[in-house]
Amino acid sequence: MENEQAESALRESERMLGQLIGNLPGFVFRSFDSGQWTLGYLSEGFREITGYGPEQFTGIPHLSYNNLILEGHREAIRSKWEWAVAEHSVFEEEYPIRAASGETRWLWERGRGTYDREGRLLFVEGFVTDITERKLAEEALRESQKRNKALLDANPDMMFVFSADGRILDVKVDPADDLFVAPELFLGKPVGEVLPAPIASLTLDRIQEAQRTGRLVPFNYTLDLHGRQMDFESRLVPCGNGTFLAIVRDITERKRAEEERRRLQARLNQAQKMESLGSLAGGVAHDMNNVLGAILALATTYIETQPAGSPVQRAFGTIIKAAERGGKMLKGLLNFVRQTPAEERELDLNAILQDEVHLLERTTLAKVRLELDLAEGLPPIRGDAGDLANALMNLCLNAVDAMPEHGTLSLRTRCLGLDWIEVQVEDTGCGMAKEVLEQALNPFFTTKPEGKGTGLGLSMVYGTVKAHRGQMEIQSEPGQGTLVRMRFPVWEAGARVEPSAPEAGFRALSVLLVDDDELIRSSLQALLEALGHSARAMASGEDALLSLEAGLPADVVILDLNMPGLGGAGTLPRLRALRPELPVLLATGRADRTALDLVEAHPQVTLLSKPFTMKELQRQLEALG
Repeated sequence: MENEQAESALRESERMLGQLIGNLPGFVFRSFDSGQWTLGYLSEGFREITGYGPEQFTGIPHLSYNNLILEGHREAIRSKWEWAVAEHSVFEEEYPIRAASGETRWLWERGRGTYDREGRLLFVEGFVTDITERKLAEEALRESQKRNKALLDANPDMMFVFSADGRILDVKVDPADDLFVAPELFLGKPVGEVLPAPIASLTLDRIQEAQRTGRLVPFNYTLDLHGRQMDFESRLVPCGNGTFLAIVRDITERKRAEEERRRLQARLNQAQKMESLGSLAGGVAHDMNNVLGAILALATTYIETQPAGSPVQRAFGTIIKAAERGGKMLKGLLNFVRQTPAEERELDLNAILQDEVHLLERTTLAKVRLELDLAEGLPPIRGDAGDLANALMNLCLNAVDAMPEHGTLSLRTRCLGLDWIEVQVEDTGCGMAKEVLEQALNPFFTTKPEGKGTGLGLSMVYGTVKAHRGQMEIQSEPGQGTLVRMRFPVWEAGARVEPSAPEAGFRALSVLLVDDDELIRSSLQALLEALGHSARAMASGEDALLSLEAGLPADVVILDLNMPGLGGAGTLPRLRALRPELPVLLATGRADRTALDLVEAHPQVTLLSKPFTMKELQRQLEALG
C-alpha cells in the first residue's frame, strides 16, 4: 500500500514537473554522454523552437544537436562547453541555429555539468530559449544608431546634449569649423561657465520650456566671437531621460545675405517706383507741355505786336515768364525719371563743380567752410551739363541746409581705375536716421517743413545719375553728417562730334504741322503765319502720310512724337521713305532715349523741345536754310 502511494506521488510529481517545463518559453535538455554529447532528454518546447520533434534527436549521436548550430559558431560552442565542464563552471552563450523551416533563429543557452563524489561528469543539463526577436531588435537598433551617427556626422551644425539643470553632457563640433573648440572644454560644465550670462540664461529658460511642453523650442541669439559679431539659430528638443538636444547653426552669412537681398529688393522697388512715376510724369509732361506750348506760341507771337511798355505787352511778358517757369518745372519733374540725358557731349566734371562753387560762394556759402579736392587730369564723362549741374547744386544746397549754424562742405573728385570716376559731396551736418535714409530717394519724401521742400530733390539727383549710366550711394548717421558718392563711367576716346548748325537765313517755308492736340495746331499755325510761313495742320501721322503720298508740297515737317496710332516714332521712318530729304523737327516734351535714337537714326531730323517760344522755333526754321 505504501509503495503504491509512493509511486502515485512520484507520477504526480513528474506530471507537475512536465507541465511546469512545458510552460517554459524554451526547452530543457540533458546529455548523458559527455563524449558524444548524446541527448538523453529534450522537453516538448524543442519542437516549437526548432521545428523538429524531440524524439528525432534524443539517444541518437549522429543527429547531434550541435549540427543545427550555424557552422561558424559550432566549434566555439563545443569548446566553451568543454571548458565549462572541465572547470565545473556554468555555460552561457547566444548562438544561431538553422530551424527545420530553413530560417535562422537565435537562441540563448545556459547549463552546467553534474558530477559524482569523485568529480567525474555524470551528465550536463540546461535551458534554451528563443531570443530571435530580441536579436532582431538589437540589430535594428544598431543599424538605426549607425544611420543616426552618419546623419549627425554629416550635419555641419554644432550639437549639445544638456541635462535638465543645464549641464553639458555631450558635444558634437566639426573640427574643420572656424569656431571649433575641443569638446572636453564643455563636457560636464554648466552652460553658465561656457556662454555669456544672457545666452546661458536664455538657454536655461528654453530647457525649462521644452521640459514643460515636451516640444521643440527654437531660439536665436548673437555672440561676439573672435572679434566678430555672429548670429546663431538654435533648436532645443527633449530626448527623454531628462536630457535635451540643442542643434546650433551659424546663420551669420545667411543673415548678411538676407540683408543684401533686402537692400537689392529696396533698390528694385525704388527702380519700379521711378518707372511708374516716369510713365505718370511723361503723360503729365506731354499734356502740360501742349498747354504751355500753346500759351508760349500765342504770347510770343502777339507780344511783338504791342507797343513797347504798354500794359498789354507787360501782361504778355508775365504770361511768357510764367509759361517758361512751368516748362522748367516740368523738366525738373522729368529729370528724376529720365533714362538718358537730354543731350550727350564731353563733360569735365571738375569744371562743372568749379562753376557751381563760384555760384554758391556768391550766395549761400558764407556760413560754411568749403573744402575743394579735385583730382588732376580727371577724364571726361558723357552727358548733359545742365542736368549734372542741377544735381550737384541740389546736393550742395541740401548739405548747407543740414548745417544751419556752421560746418564744412567737402567736394571731391577722384579716378576709380581706368573706367570710372567718383564725385563726393560731404557735409558735417545733422545727418539722417536709418529710417529717414531708407526713404531719402523716394519721390515726394521730405523732412523739411511744409512749403520748404517738394521731396523731389534727391529723387531728381538719383534719376540724373542713373540717366548718365552712373551709381549713387548715400552714407549718413545722426550727428555724423552725410556723404553722397556718385560714380560715372569714363567717356572713351572717339566721342561723337556734334553737328554744326547751318548758316541762318530766311525764306518763307511751307510747313506741315502734325500734332493730335488742337491747342498746339491752332497756336502753332498762328505763330508760323506771324513768322511769315504757311502751315498745313494734320491731327495724325496717318493723315500726314496720305497727304504726302498725294503730292502735298512741304519744305519742313513739325512732327509730334507722342500721338495715338502710329505716333511720331512710327510715322518718321515712313515719312523718310516717302521724302528722304524733307527736314523734320521732332517735337517732344520728353527728350528720352527713344527721341534721341530717332534723331540719330534718321538724317535731317532735329529735336524740338516743348514748350518752345516763337524765337526758339524761328531759330530752328532759320537753321534749315
